[in-house]
Amino acid sequence: MRTTSRTRVGAVAVAAATALFAAACGSSDSSSTSSTSPSATPSQQQATGSTGLSQAKATVDASLANPSGILLDTALSKKPPTGKYVITVETPVPVTKVRDDAFAEAAKVFGWRYERIVPGSGPEDYGNALTQAISKHPDAIHVSGTPLSLLKTQLDQAKAQNIPVVSESVGGAFDPPVISNSLDGDDQVAAWGKMVASYVVVNSGGKANVALFTIKAFPILGVFVDSFKSTLSSTCPACSVKEVNQQLADLGTKTPSSVVSTIQQDPKINWAIFTFGDLSLGVDAALKGAGLNGKVNVGGETPSQANLAALKDGTESVWTGFSAPILGWRLADMLARHFNGDDLAAANKVLLPTQLITKDNVSSVPLDSTGYYVGFPGYQDAFKKLWQAQ
Repeated sequence: MRTTSRTRVGAVAVAAATALFAAACGSSDSSSTSSTSPSATPSQQQATGSTGLSQAKATVDASLANPSGILLDTALSKKPPTGKYVITVETPVPVTKVRDDAFAEAAKVFGWRYERIVPGSGPEDYGNALTQAISKHPDAIHVSGTPLSLLKTQLDQAKAQNIPVVSESVGGAFDPPVISNSLDGDDQVAAWGKMVASYVVVNSGGKANVALFTIKAFPILGVFVDSFKSTLSSTCPACSVKEVNQQLADLGTKTPSSVVSTIQQDPKINWAIFTFGDLSLGVDAALKGAGLNGKVNVGGETPSQANLAALKDGTESVWTGFSAPILGWRLADMLARHFNGDDLAAANKVLLPTQLITKDNVSSVPLDSTGYYVGFPGYQDAFKKLWQAQ
C-alpha cells in the first residue's frame, strides 16, 4: 500500500550529496512570484497585513525557545533484539557524518552491528553503493537524500530479499521495502518554511522583499519554498518573493555571484533566504565585496556551522535548528520499533525538536563543541528511557 510522508531534515545533506539529482531532473530557469494580490485594494492589504503580522508574531514567539525534550514520548513495547546488522549509505558531507556517528552510538545501545558505505558524487554512485549494501544481506538499510524514484531498481532488489529500508530527508510517497519516510520529511520542512517566513514578516515590519535561493532538482526543498511562499502570502500582502534557482555545481562557485547580481538588479530586495545552509557558502564574502554587506538579511533552514557562526557575528539573521544527532537516534528508534513489530505511526508523526535561531538567541541555543546544533542536550538519556535501556 502506498504511504505518504508525514514529516522531514537533512537538506544540508541532500544538497551536496550527489549529482544524481541534477542528472535526473535537469535544470530550471529562475522564477519570480509576488505574494501581493493585484486585486487587493490598499485598505484590504492593510487589514490583512495587520492580522497577518499578528499571526506571524505568534509563530515566531512560539519558535524561539530551546526545546525541552526530544518530543517523542511513545516507549518501545520491549527491548529490541540484539545482533541486528544495519547499513547506512552515507552521503559524503559533514552533517551526514554527524548524524551517522549518532546513529552508530544509538545502535551500540541496542547491541547492533552498524556499518556505513560512503559513495562518490557521480550520477550513479549512490545507487551503486546501495547495491553494495544489499549484497551484504543486512537486517536493514538506511538511505537519505536521493529521491526514492531514482533507486527503484535497488529497492526492488531489497524487497526481493526482505530487507527493510528506512529513508529520510526525501519526503513524498513510498512503497515497501521502505518502512518509513517521515524523518526530516515533508511536514518538518513545511514547518521550517512557516517559521522562517514568519520571522521575515515580523522583522521586516511587513515590508519584506525576498530573494529565495533553492535548487529545484531537489523535490524536498520545494516543500520549504511552497510553505515559505504560502506563509508570506497569507501574512504579508505587501511582501514579495522572487525564487532564484541554482544548480548543484553552483554551490560556493556561481551562487555567490548570483545572489549579488539578483540584489543589484532589484535593489528593493532586503532578504536573501536559502533552502539549506550550504547553499549560502561564500555569499557573505560576496555581499561584502559588492558593498552589500549589512543591506540584506540572510537566513534559511538547516544551517551549517558557518551559518551559526555568522549569527554569532551578526552578519546573518535567522536559521532553523536542525539536530543531526537526534535524527541519528530517531533512525535507530524507528528500526527498533520495526524489529519489535511495533506500530510506527506514533514515531512517524513526531517532528524533530527545533527552533528559530537568531542573532539574538544564538548564544543560548544548545550547540556541541564543534558548533553543530544539538536541540536537546539530554537526548541520549531520553531515548534510553523510551527504550528501557537504563
